[in-house]
Amino acid sequence: PGRRLTAIFQPHLYTRTRDFYREFAEALSQADQVVLLPIYPAREEPIEGVESEMIGRLLRLPWSLCDRAELADRIAAMDTDVVVSFGAGNIDACCGALAEVLRLKS
Repeated sequence: PGRRLTAIFQPHLYTRTRDFYREFAEALSQADQVVLLPIYPAREEPIEGVESEMIGRLLRLPWSLCDRAELADRIAAMDTDVVVSFGAGNIDACCGALAEVLRLKS
């Protein structure tokens, strides 16, 4: 309570995003703001019309979309107290840079 929670989510697979985007949006709605990364395709080819924005459009809270390369700068510019990042793609490669910008903010 009293702390601003930012959720960073990288959807994994086009089929999973297509099938569960409503549930992802419902779960992400527990945060105060959300940053979505593009879908990590792994072994799949893109599916027309399936994109991270499908999740964002269902959110009733501030959300944005950004690439992994821009993520640390985006978080550095945000007013947040707690940051949670999750996904099953390569989002873990951002953790070091995220930790550093959060350390510098505190």
